[in-house]
Amino acid sequence: MGDYGTLKKALIKKALLISLAVACIFLALNHKSAAKGIALGSLFSVVEFKLMALRLERRFVRTGRSKDFFGLFGRFLILSVPLVIAIKLPSINFAATVAGIFSVKAAIYYHFLISNRRLSLKPGDNRT
Repeated sequence: MGDYGTLKKALIKKALLISLAVACIFLALNHKSAAKGIALGSLFSVVEFKLMALRLERRFVRTGRSKDFFGLFGRFLILSVPLVIAIKLPSINFAATVAGIFSVKAAIYYHFLISNRRLSLKPGDNRT
């Protein structure tokens, strides 16, 4: 699988854990509609990330650019589905759905900015 596959799995796992933690916090605060929105947005965000990763793998094999527009359009279409669902159903919070869509991006920032920095600091290093 290599480093690429391991990174993909780690980012997806972190994104789902972040969204699960936030959804549990909203459930503890008795905001069920926000928890549903976070879950819906993060699930579609993970699906979009997986499709984007598959597209990247195919990009290295083929050099055709004719389907690049459909790939971008398809990603926008996938990310619009949870937004339309959140607008149509009053039991799902729209703002929480938008926040859930950013769960993979939050996992990427966490992985590269916070997690790796903490691991790279030496015990005697006083940088914070």
